[in-house]
Amino acid sequence: MAIKKKIHLIGIGGTGMTALANLLLEKGYLLSGSDKNDFSTRKILEKRGVKIYIGHQANNIKKADIVVYSSAIPNNNVEFKTAKEIKLPLFNRFDFLMNILAEKKIISVAGTHGKSTTVAMITHILEKVKLKPTVYLGAKNKAHPLGSKWNSGEYAVLETDEHDKSFLKAPSFLCVITNVDNDHLDINGPYKGQFSLLKKAFKVFSKHSQSGFVVLNNDDSFLRKIAKEKKEKCFTFGIDNKANLIVKNIDYKGMKTCSDLFLNNQFQGRLELSVPGKENIYNALGAISVSQILKIPLDKVLRNLKTFNGIERRFSVLYDKKIAIVDDYAHHPTAIKGTLRMARIVFPKRRIVLVLEPHRYSRISLLYKAFAVAIRNCDTLFLLPLDSSNEKPIKGINSEKIYKEILKKKTLSKDKLHLVENKESFLENLFKFKKNGDVFLFTGPGKIASLPKKFIYLLKKYEKNL
Repeated sequence: MAIKKKIHLIGIGGTGMTALANLLLEKGYLLSGSDKNDFSTRKILEKRGVKIYIGHQANNIKKADIVVYSSAIPNNNVEFKTAKEIKLPLFNRFDFLMNILAEKKIISVAGTHGKSTTVAMITHILEKVKLKPTVYLGAKNKAHPLGSKWNSGEYAVLETDEHDKSFLKAPSFLCVITNVDNDHLDINGPYKGQFSLLKKAFKVFSKHSQSGFVVLNNDDSFLRKIAKEKKEKCFTFGIDNKANLIVKNIDYKGMKTCSDLFLNNQFQGRLELSVPGKENIYNALGAISVSQILKIPLDKVLRNLKTFNGIERRFSVLYDKKIAIVDDYAHHPTAIKGTLRMARIVFPKRRIVLVLEPHRYSRISLLYKAFAVAIRNCDTLFLLPLDSSNEKPIKGINSEKIYKEILKKKTLSKDKLHLVENKESFLENLFKFKKNGDVFLFTGPGKIASLPKKFIYLLKKYEKNL
């Protein structure tokens, strides 16, 4: 029996690296990993035999046969440099992932919004019809607590990443694009701050399908142009525009959504979802489109989508008594608008308190005016200090930039707008601010992820003392 190689992961705490670690463990590899900070899934990985170092040191990699690094790891990282010096095989995360998926037919999901949920929905359908897919997504759910699963079937469902152009490296069997929006436009990034270059990359991605098939959202004006050019083997979905797969007569009922599904203008049945909002209908239509290309019977697809319960940090209602707490990943104005729309559907006639942690200097620099409009549908806004996500500061770019623009545009009055400066005492102040019936919506991909559970702890503590 061949001896399994020892693999060391630099930056193992990142979502993508943890998901990769899980795939490697399920394939039987021996693992170690390091991260500069502690992370939420560390204990799970350690219980499964992964040696984890908090902090980067040259000695951490000495017993490894292969080193894999996250795209967040700079070239001057001591472990990265040591691996180069001692000539250990050194791989970028995505490149190594492509190596281990080489025998699979990869269903690659790309797009600015909705990728994770679409991947999870496709996987849910494929699992229910016993196709045993491998999955790699940028989020977690109950079925995939580490964001991935290795399985014996021929398909791998993959959430791609456009921010570093790695999505163009995927040898895709089938390509899906959910939508294209103006994100990841750092002036120092691969698109040099130009939306046109990002669109060009998505267009290249749409031509990468080995099966020739590409699934596109026909309600996205840019993707509609690609669909018109491509025509053959292009499967489109939509709500507001003609497409191969559409829905009509949408009925929003709290956390549930129902609509009539039509394939090539022929009524197919009711699409019933246990997740809210128009955005999730788009995600479901993308997943159903894939299932049609794979020739999965539509009645089975509709039956199985009813039991899909969402993924973590995508309008996750963590607490709902006199106060409701919702946790969401939204970090782009379009996503924040959608999340607020969902909140109004699920919690009608209740005060919506948005707690927003702006993310990345480059994003706020480009989109601060759009953020000022996106928050319009909340009743009160608490703006936390900006999470840099390790970006270098840009002069004059901070949360106050959004605050001032909101006042300028008058999207919220000053008494409904709170600029948080002291994050330490913030939850205590928020607790004093609350009223019965309030819905607290925590949004952002960064450090804010830890706040909802802390706030729930405060609420429960208060309940015990009553």
